[in-house]
Amino acid sequence: MLARLDKTYQAFFRRIQRGEKAGFPRFKGRNRCHSFTFKEFGNGATLDNGFLVLSKIGRIAIHWSRPIEGTPKTVTISKEADGWYVCFSCADVPVRPLPSTGQETGIDLGIESFATLSDSTRICNPGWYRKAERALKTAQRRVSRRKKRSNRRRKAVQLLAKAHQKVRRQRRDFHHKTALVRDNDTIYHEDLQVRNMVRNHHLAKSISDAGWSAFLSILTFKAESAGRRVQAVDPACTSQTCSGCGRIVQKGLSVRWRSCPERGTELHRDHNAAKTIQWRGQRLRELAGLPVGVNREPTAR
Repeated sequence: MLARLDKTYQAFFRRIQRGEKAGFPRFKGRNRCHSFTFKEFGNGATLDNGFLVLSKIGRIAIHWSRPIEGTPKTVTISKEADGWYVCFSCADVPVRPLPSTGQETGIDLGIESFATLSDSTRICNPGWYRKAERALKTAQRRVSRRKKRSNRRRKAVQLLAKAHQKVRRQRRDFHHKTALVRDNDTIYHEDLQVRNMVRNHHLAKSISDAGWSAFLSILTFKAESAGRRVQAVDPACTSQTCSGCGRIVQKGLSVRWRSCPERGTELHRDHNAAKTIQWRGQRLRELAGLPVGVNREPTAR
């Protein structure tokens, strides 16, 4: 807690020095944080024959999800809706590169379909939050009707937290299974600013339900572990730029089909965007002097 407080004040003084809007640190209640971190493994947190030994707490049994790889550096204890969890941050984690495929792809993330690849493959959007919205609404109403600081309200809050946790885990499991690192050596995606995009109140819920930022983080992590490459490209006008000739044709979001007046290219709007993303990523790699995959688009621009 003291480390977090120190970090908050350092950020406060840094904003003052830069002439930005400072924003003095505000008081946070005792239920604000649900985790604490031992900043150095071996100093307050150690392992003993499969058990976790914490300073001032004692010896704790752990249900291991997988063995530790690398050298543990920090240990974080967090409380979730269904119990306590421990996370080990490790250094020198071994990389297990996958065999090269020579293939590349571009990904266009969307709402109508979660992702569209440059080979026209479409990955449907499961919409976990939309499916669970009615159950979440019922659980939230149950909490609102309970008397504050009562045992029944505390139980209702726990049930609501577990319902949200289920949706969050379903989304994360989908992201892990959707990562495309096995079939492609290089994956190109848009450098999306999701924080700005959710300001659109008509699309904010659908964007948050898709979890684009979480998916890109998981994709980057899995690609590094597998020896793959992930390249972010400029997202400007990817849907409006023709993947065949490079011409920009303005059209609204309701127009889902791309028709090029010059070359007669006919394809779905998201498919066109994915091909444009792949072309931009290949151009960046060519400018950097890096090799490009065998499925490079041969169209001239």
